[in-house]
Amino acid sequence: MAAREVVTLQIGSYSNFVGTHWWNLQESSFVYDPQQLATFPKEVNHDILFREGKTVTGQVTYTPRLVLFDLNHSLGSLKREGTLYTVDAEESVNWIGDVTLHETPKEKRNLFLEDLEETKENSDDADEIKASDLDENAEKSEEAAGGVQVRQVDPVFGKSLYNLDNEVKVWSDYLRTALHPRTIHILQDYQFNNAEQPFNVFGMGQQVVGGKTLWDQVEDRVRFFTEECDHLQGFQIFLDCHDGFGGVGASVLSYLTDEYSSKSRFTFAVTPTNLPDKTAKDRSCRIINSALSVHSGCELSSLYLPLSLSSTLWKSVGDHVTMPYLEYKADLNYHTSAVLAASIDTLTLPYRKESGASRVADITSSFSSLGRKVACLNSSIPFPLMVGSTFADTLISFGKTDPWTSLTPHVKCAVSPYFQSCVVRGIPESMVKRSDYHGLSRSFLSSCTSVDDVLRLYLAETYPSSMNAGCVMRDGLKVGSPYPHIFSPNVNHKGFVSDTKRTALSGVYSVPATTSLQSSSDIYSYIASLQECVSQFKISRHTHFLEAGMEEDDYAEMVEGLLTLAQCYETEGD
Repeated sequence: MAAREVVTLQIGSYSNFVGTHWWNLQESSFVYDPQQLATFPKEVNHDILFREGKTVTGQVTYTPRLVLFDLNHSLGSLKREGTLYTVDAEESVNWIGDVTLHETPKEKRNLFLEDLEETKENSDDADEIKASDLDENAEKSEEAAGGVQVRQVDPVFGKSLYNLDNEVKVWSDYLRTALHPRTIHILQDYQFNNAEQPFNVFGMGQQVVGGKTLWDQVEDRVRFFTEECDHLQGFQIFLDCHDGFGGVGASVLSYLTDEYSSKSRFTFAVTPTNLPDKTAKDRSCRIINSALSVHSGCELSSLYLPLSLSSTLWKSVGDHVTMPYLEYKADLNYHTSAVLAASIDTLTLPYRKESGASRVADITSSFSSLGRKVACLNSSIPFPLMVGSTFADTLISFGKTDPWTSLTPHVKCAVSPYFQSCVVRGIPESMVKRSDYHGLSRSFLSSCTSVDDVLRLYLAETYPSSMNAGCVMRDGLKVGSPYPHIFSPNVNHKGFVSDTKRTALSGVYSVPATTSLQSSSDIYSYIASLQECVSQFKISRHTHFLEAGMEEDDYAEMVEGLLTLAQCYETEGD
């Protein structure tokens, strides 16, 4: 069956951090070995999100259907046209007289990027950077400033492991995936991390893409990827909702709504944990931007999914989300975006499957009924499956506690959802259940013969009043380099929890995971708490929003719209 294509947009710096991990995870799951495919047929249809093309020299390429937006000086060592279609500068100069080429100093690439280029030259189908592929003495650990070892070699698997915590400044510092020249769109009017002229007001984003010349470029990029699709089913939008990119997203979503009204628009609104709340103005900007993004995003998206590893975002940035066996650093976008990307990669599997795939619209239409345009996401990465235990045992051990953690701020998974789409991946059939159950447990599990059986029975028994959908995938998350080292030492190389700790030089390469996408009355807390905060602001006092085009009547309409949206999630009978 032909692929039903999806085009992705990444709007904002943090969205690009998340998106980079997202594409890396998918490329890590590519299988090139025919013998492996014969034994383990591929589960994911990568043609849904990737496109095949050719360079000017005839080289076959495989790149994402992606348009991304970021600010000036945000690319690091990555060229704006990507890495596949570059032409030597001297060859493009047609001049009879003397020529002098003036080049700006190149950004220094970290050791991972250098090794990646060398490995690709040696082996086009390498799924991991192996020490044996490198020309230099890879067994020697490389050190960065401060004595931190950047590259080590796993003594068991011979793969290179990288500590990039101090190396990653921008998202391209760990990008494995090649990008098409039409992918990257830089907003020239603002610079990345410029404290003197921050890109921190919703209206700035609308203004910066409002000019005809620039907007024509945006349309051309989107059309390039959509017009080559045979069966376009919709769009995925990664959106920075807390700053000026919220306004860019509103403009892009408005365009998609007008031009592709029959196509689904699934928006992932992401917020980092290291927010720049140094002043009251910073805080008010973030809250107002988020409110405007929710209002416009819900109006223009088929489904809007807020995501962050901060448990609360408004009056104060709350505690960071904790998961068993995860040890991430909340101040590093490189870490937090990895958790969000792994969760998004898992939740979207139902419409990326090789066979029996659903459509994006199947999810967005189910979850957006009765005006409920906001969803919430719960995740368990890694799913805490002990060596020697079973999937059924692990679920039973949670009792009345949910086996996952909410990644949507202000939502606590406290009630049974209206709708739920649950994905389980990476659970071997050999770890489904034991054969020696007794008593009540046996009646609960006696009919289960597969992971799918266990999941469906668990959902039916635990959430009897919900509309439940389940999806089981054989393969776990591929979390080799450059995925950060955020798994506790008790997680072995296959992602299972063990009493024996990993050695300092060994890595984790795959983990089981579960996600639960929900529509729930708990979402009321997210919207109502935001509406309460923005209703207390007098927009006339926030001149930076007025100067960027905000009208007081528009602000009042937004506040009222949030109240109406929140009421859609109030529990019946309240």
